[in-house]
Amino acid sequence: MKSLKIWAIIITAITLMSCEALQKATNSTGSAFTLTGRWQLTSNMPDNVLVGSTVTVAPLVSEGRITNLIGTGNCLRVNDVTWKTIAPDNAGGFTISNLASGCSGFNYQPANIYVINNNEIRLTGRNASGQDATQLWKRVN
Repeated sequence: MKSLKIWAIIITAITLMSCEALQKATNSTGSAFTLTGRWQLTSNMPDNVLVGSTVTVAPLVSEGRITNLIGTGNCLRVNDVTWKTIAPDNAGGFTISNLASGCSGFNYQPANIYVINNNEIRLTGRNASGQDATQLWKRVN
């Protein structure tokens, strides 16, 4: 019985920490913000691939999975975890590991997510070739 209570406490703590990783009480827009939901890629520079694809960020898991894929760029597939280890930063945004390519194993690159407003974010990092990359994402219903 005692071990059951300990497991319940551990699971509750993990759940609360995971939720905080996806949600900030305040951010650069001065309002509450969460990454939870569906995000559609509207711009991807310099690669200009996968525009229109959708990533879904589910609560509790601190990751975003490709749920709709437009094109075949970078060897990515539906259900690939494209954003992982999502963590809030001190500037009101998030740090992540961004899947740059799935062609020869999974190539994750460090990246940052900046909140433009409650329905738009900018992801900056590097692409699979090591070039600076910027992606714009809009929240979709």
